[in-house]
Amino acid sequence: TLDGLPSVDAIRKRVTEIMSAEIVSYGAIRFAGGHYFAIKNQPPKEQPFLITFDSLERPQEGRVLFDPNVVDTEGTTSVDWFEPSPDGSLVAISLSKSGSEVGDVSVFETSSGKRIFEVVPRVNSGTAGGDLAWAPDSKGFYYTRHPRPGERPEVDLNFYQQLYFHQLGTDSADDRFELGKGFPRIAEIEVEVHQPTGMALCNVQNGDGGEFAHYIRSTDGQWRQISRFGDKLVQATFEPAGTILAITRADAPRGKIVRIRNAATEQPAVDELIPQGNETIVTSFYHAPPSLLATENRIYVTYQLGGPSEIRVFDRSGNGLEKPTQLPISSVGGLERLSGDDILFRNNSYVEPTGWYVYDAASGQTIKTGLSSESPVNFSEVRVTREMATSKDGTQIPLNILRPRSAEGAGPLVLYGYGGYGINLT
Repeated sequence: TLDGLPSVDAIRKRVTEIMSAEIVSYGAIRFAGGHYFAIKNQPPKEQPFLITFDSLERPQEGRVLFDPNVVDTEGTTSVDWFEPSPDGSLVAISLSKSGSEVGDVSVFETSSGKRIFEVVPRVNSGTAGGDLAWAPDSKGFYYTRHPRPGERPEVDLNFYQQLYFHQLGTDSADDRFELGKGFPRIAEIEVEVHQPTGMALCNVQNGDGGEFAHYIRSTDGQWRQISRFGDKLVQATFEPAGTILAITRADAPRGKIVRIRNAATEQPAVDELIPQGNETIVTSFYHAPPSLLATENRIYVTYQLGGPSEIRVFDRSGNGLEKPTQLPISSVGGLERLSGDDILFRNNSYVEPTGWYVYDAASGQTIKTGLSSESPVNFSEVRVTREMATSKDGTQIPLNILRPRSAEGAGPLVLYGYGGYGINLT
């Protein structure tokens, strides 16, 4: 059928050019110890690889820290995720093979790119994911541990995730159990460490159902539960001062933000900080960049605008401040804290390729960095409009329309929609 259509040869030629374009892109940008770390995708290399660099303007001057294409010429080894140590001297990388997503963690030295210390097995799985957070001294880390062969029946090896602590230079068989006895079979765990104090925060999701429980580890090593499945507290993170910011949907289906004080004590206090608005607060999980980020004097929150998303900024009292400049009808993400109140974020639209931007909080300037990608297609003559379609029950469905600027009136179109899992086309 396709071969019989007019102009099919020209279309096939152009599609091939676009799909095979060797466009470099960057993702998962992290900043630690004065160093930047990023996953670089560089076709025709089979797998993305990890680089480190010292300038956001000149990432091409950085160096490769770990390239799975070199250690596995068949291209079957991939980086699940990575986590730099607080001082930036080490990087923990979860590596899996053949698309299994069953990841073992190796530690690499930033200065030399050499793999050092021991491998910690079965940190990540395709069922429950995985996570890791370094201790403040960069000498050990909390990590998600899946059962090892012989500990449970084979059918359960990618389930029953728990939290352990590993001290570098020791056998992982001797690692300290932290949390997880009694967790659900498909517990999904995220862990964060408050670097000034060493307190730890554990977010646990009950499968993919959107129910979360939260636990905090005080400086004396005791864990205390601060929310339970069904409480509708769906995300939590430390503020620099050690208080906790949390997104809750209790009596606020679009989400509101509360501050939890003295969370590690028997008498925590919860204060409403940013009330529910007309748009929905985005939540993130499973080694995704945060949608809620606190700096010394600012709170950055990602909002869903019925499809497109944007970053909004508040002071520590919840008052709105100037937000970064962002592309119209676009998607944002990748929030990463830099120095002071500055952040790095990703922004792209239907007509603009992915760009990475620095928001300078003091000046209010938004600056495009050298991490930005090019596009094999020029969309300058395409305009994007946003409408709302009314469904049978009256629900307003956002509809983004792309058309040539010269187009007038009705014409043939391709219509695409998606719904499920709380996921939006951003």
